Amino acid sequence: MQDGPNFNELFECRQTLPDIDARGRLARLIGIEDQKSRLAKMLSLLINPSDLEAWAKKYHPNSNSIVATVTNRPPLVVLAGDVGSGKTELAETIGDAVARNLDLDITLLPLSLSSG
Repeated sequence: MQDGPNFNELFECRQTLPDIDARGRLARLIGIEDQKSRLAKMLSLLINPSDLEAWAKKYHPNSNSIVATVTNRPPLVVLAGDVGSGKTELAETIGDAVARNLDLDITLLPLSLSSG
């Protein structure tokens, strides 16, 4: 007897990024260019904190405690806003920008809300 959903039931579908479709969908989110840029940078640092550490070492060599605070935080980003403002579309597509910027493959695993 299984206590809960298995791993595959937790996620709706898997998507590997970069993906040309995700890139186009992200580009169609207009009016939030600053938010997209800031979010992509934030996610890039969560995925690759060594870039922040290298930058801090070069420009702010005595900033170890601040860098540690940033790199040791939980890798969580919460999107908030009105219904229809593009949060879900942004969440499903921003990984494409990050994957292209870091030149790596990212797997998007959207959590299924129907797995109860």
